[in-house]
Formats: sequence, C-alpha cells, structure tokens
Amino acid sequence: MSMLPMPVSAPSLPLRYPFPPGPMGTPPLVIHWARKHHPVCPVLLPSGASAWMLTRKNDITAVLADRRFSRTLAFEGAPRIVGEDFTAVAGSLFNVDPPDHTRIRQILAPYYTRSATEGYRELVTGLVDEVLDTMAQGPNPCDLMDTFAGPLPPLIACTILRVPADIREKVVEKFAAQTSFVTDAVEVAEATAAVADFTRQVIDIRHEDEERDDPIGALVTAHEHGVISRDELYGTASYLIVTGVESLVSPMATGPLTLLRHRHQLIRCQKEPALWPRAAEEILRYHHNGVLGLPRIALEDVELHGTRIRRGEAVCATMLGATWDPAHYRNPAKFDIDRQENADPTFGAGPHYCLGAHQARMALTIAYRALFDLFPTLELAVSEREITWDTASMFIRPAALPVVWRDQKTAVKNSRSAQHHAQPYQLPAPGRSTNRHG
Repeated sequence: MSMLPMPVSAPSLPLRYPFPPGPMGTPPLVIHWARKHHPVCPVLLPSGASAWMLTRKNDITAVLADRRFSRTLAFEGAPRIVGEDFTAVAGSLFNVDPPDHTRIRQILAPYYTRSATEGYRELVTGLVDEVLDTMAQGPNPCDLMDTFAGPLPPLIACTILRVPADIREKVVEKFAAQTSFVTDAVEVAEATAAVADFTRQVIDIRHEDEERDDPIGALVTAHEHGVISRDELYGTASYLIVTGVESLVSPMATGPLTLLRHRHQLIRCQKEPALWPRAAEEILRYHHNGVLGLPRIALEDVELHGTRIRRGEAVCATMLGATWDPAHYRNPAKFDIDRQENADPTFGAGPHYCLGAHQARMALTIAYRALFDLFPTLELAVSEREITWDTASMFIRPAALPVVWRDQKTAVKNSRSAQHHAQPYQLPAPGRSTNRHG
C-alpha cells in the first residue's frame, strides 16, 4: 500500500477552509494529515463559523446515519460555509430530518430508482450528443469547461425536471454563486433569493401543466393534495434543480482529465465499452466534487476519538476522506478502473444518501463514452502542469481544461475552427471563476 501524500509540516489548528487542492485536483493534503493525526479536526469556515471535520470512513458513515446530528439548518445563526446559501432554504429535502425528510423523499423516490433512471437513458444520450455536436462545430482547441462540462449538466437536469430553457438561461449562473468562496455573504444571499424567485416561476408554470409524471410535477401534485407544505414544495424543487446542475459540473471535467492522464485505461475503455461504468465509478471515488461537506448540527453532546462535540456545534464529513481512506480502499491514490471497491461513500450515507446517485452514474457514463467516441484523439492542449484550478468554488474543478483533437472527421468543421486549430490556448489566471453554463 503506497503512502498518501502529506503536508511538509503539521498545519496549525484550527484548519482554515478552503484548503488548496492536492496535485491534479486530488484531495487536499491536510485531509490525509487529519485522518492520520486528528480525526475530529477543528476547522474555521470562510463565514467565521467553526466546525469539526471528520475524515475517516467509519466515522463519516456513523455520523451521517446518527439521529443525534441534524441537517436542519434553516435557522438564524446556523453555521454556513460563506453566507445564506441553499442550506438556509426552509423546507428543502436537503435541509430537513426524518420523519419530514422521509415523507418528502417518498414522493420523489420512484423517479430516481435504477429502473426509472434507465427510462431517461435515450433522453440523456440525445442531450449529450447535442452538446458534443456543438463542440465539434466550434474552435479546436477549446476549453472543455466551456464546451462540455459547463453546459451539459444544466441541460440534462433542467430537461429531466421540465424547466423551460428561457427561464433556466436567466438564472443558471446564480447556482455557482451559491457555492463560491469569493462572493461575499450579501452576494450569496442575493443569489439564493434569485434562485428562489426562479423556482417560484417554475412552480407557477407547472401548476398549469397537466403533465405531472416527473419529480417537480409530483411535488406540485403532493402540495395540492396537502401532503407537503408550501415551503417543502419550493425548497425541495429548488434543491433538485441546483444540486442536479452543480454536482455534475466537476466530474464532467475531472473525468476526462483523469482519463487523459491515464491513457492506457482510457484506451481499454475505448476498446471495451463495457468498462465505461467502471471508469465512471472510479472517477466518482477519486474525485468527489466537493471537499469539506456541508454542516450538520449536534443535537446533544457526542464524544468521538476523545473529542467532545458539544450540542449545537457543527460537524462536516468530507467524502474525499471516506473514498481515500486506506483502511477501506487499497492504495487509494492509484486511479484504477479495475478497483473492486465502489464509490458509494461519495454519495453519502444514512437517510440523506444522494437521491440522484443512479442518474449521476448513468449521465457520466454516457457522457464519457460519447466524448471519446466522437473525439478519439482528444488530448490536453497544454501540459498538465499548466492546468489551473478553480479556487473560488467549493467544488474541485479546473478553471479551464484546454483540449485539442486531430481526427479529421471532427477537427475542422468550419473556418472558425480551422482558424483556431493552430492557435496556442491561452489559460486563464489561477483561481478564475467564470460562468460555465452559457
């Protein structure tokens, strides 16, 4: 078992979040240090709030299933990462505990089963092809963040949820603002309010829609029948839209990057398409899209590893800690599509295990395969050492991902791409945060 990378020296406590990412978007080095030396580690959030960070898989799984820790954060003074983000939205499935959480989730669960997800396969495949066709007709080289990873998730999520395109395009940039470290608390609150207004518009439209066989339609019907409250309708609809978009942007970028860096495994997938689901699974393990995880609140004093977590204190469970825990993943620093351990911890545990896990796995598998089928000679347009990372977002993703391809069937689709083909790609400044959704 290889040694995990560690900081050169022990960091001072509390750790100050955000943490710089590890090499090529791998987990921050302080996560490995904390797992080994300080499994219940004090962290200071950008908002000024304090939290305890958990980094061992067993601890994370136990706490996420423990009713002594609450996800209900819609109260004044709750610990937040930056400001009044989506954890402040009352009634959201994300933001309530059982039994209310169970009641709301039962309405949505039929639309997120494995079989229900398979029903979207043809739709998702068509949307992926649409985005890739646009990419093929554009400049070469191009930024995969702008042409693929950014536009595809909102297109998939909003199409499945039947959100009109004209409404989506007006607000989609606000989703990223809610998860940014560089926007101040006022801007975060404004973005959250804009998303709430956007959700109200979507719900108003869906009230008039007789077609209700989709998640938001089911919520609207449940509200009309008195099963859920107005806050639960609007909060949960907003949650479905925002998480359906932002949670997929990062793996849509880190997946192709990691495969390009492990070309022999990419070639195997291209030769044996049955391997693509395993590649997507390993990418989800290797590159969970977030770092710290959002807070939970202790409802009573709890002792863990000799540390007393007091009632009212916040606890954050880093899923990267779980999926890189060497006690559960052999040689976790190795990217290996033949790995037997799955990526389940990246989707959480307990009652809040990710509702869209099947959808995420399916969408990523389809997207990776289609990308490398259409662009079999795709490669990085710069040295991997030149790739910059978006340090403004709480998600791990490149700030830009310059790629180039040499397949003549797709390389020169028009004069604009021919003009750009020979031009060196200009990388953005490190940490740049841009609108990726178009």
